[in-house]
Amino acid sequence: MMNDATAIPPAVAAPVHLDACGGLIHDAQIDQAAATALFDASGERHERRGRGAIGVVETSCGRCVIRHYRRGGLIARLSRDWFVWTGAEATRPFREFRTTQRLFVAGLPVPAVVAARFVRSGLGYRADLATREIAHARTLAERLNDASAAATIDWGALGTLISRFHAVGLWHADLNAHNILYGGEGHTFLIDFDRARFLAPLATKLQGNLDRLARSLRKLGHGDIVSSEAWTRLHRAYDAAIRAASAR
Repeated sequence: MMNDATAIPPAVAAPVHLDACGGLIHDAQIDQAAATALFDASGERHERRGRGAIGVVETSCGRCVIRHYRRGGLIARLSRDWFVWTGAEATRPFREFRTTQRLFVAGLPVPAVVAARFVRSGLGYRADLATREIAHARTLAERLNDASAAATIDWGALGTLISRFHAVGLWHADLNAHNILYGGEGHTFLIDFDRARFLAPLATKLQGNLDRLARSLRKLGHGDIVSSEAWTRLHRAYDAAIRAASAR
């Protein structure tokens, strides 16, 4: 049986082009000029909760979502988007690019990552990430605010989905109702792996992600769900999937 001391599975990766000096990492199937142009393209601006807006741009790479890294909490009063420099591979965009790509190659439902960049500024940097757009997507939070859509949420399937990420040791730093997406074809995705990290597969600590999701639902005014049969179904499905994975 797996436990907190179990070694995490080896990393998987797809070919990338890395220009650490220029602050760019991108899918090797895209040329460097196209990857760079992603971050300068103009497009639709969408407001989102928490840390600002995202941009959706039409490019030679298809429709992509551009997210500018922003700080939250008290430190944002000092700087909304400036981070201390500790090396290229330690930057938030490079780390999230590699984490998301690793999950994608492993077959988990995450957006396809396209490129990430940082721009040095004094002793720090500012940064952006580009992923392929998930067409006609709605967040769990958005579905919960639509009575007809909320009634069709499969909470058991959501519990099973989260267990798949925990089976590879993925700890999501901010699993909330805004970071669960339902695509237009009915598929469910997790997004936003900034500050996520890999622990031992099925580590006990990973279950804290469920507590974080419950706090998110309460904060959004859906605390009744956490004490309902829907939440029980989520936990039952999650626990069953974890037991099955542990027995392998």
